[in-house]
Amino acid sequence: MKSQVLSNFAWPELSILAFLIFLTFFCGMIYWTFRKGTRSLYKDVSPLPFDEGQASQGSRS
Repeated sequence: MKSQVLSNFAWPELSILAFLIFLTFFCGMIYWTFRKGTRSLYKDVSPLPFDEGQASQGSRS
């Protein structure tokens, strides 16, 4: 069914454009994640999932 829909699609350039937008977004996210200077940020926030609420309770009081 998918091949029938794609074979009758009027604008094949739109599929290419969607792929290029996805590829650009994906590469941008990889760049954003591994850019210079983020190691200290990720080191600071990495224990947060294991924090049992001690820091968040202290900031509310």
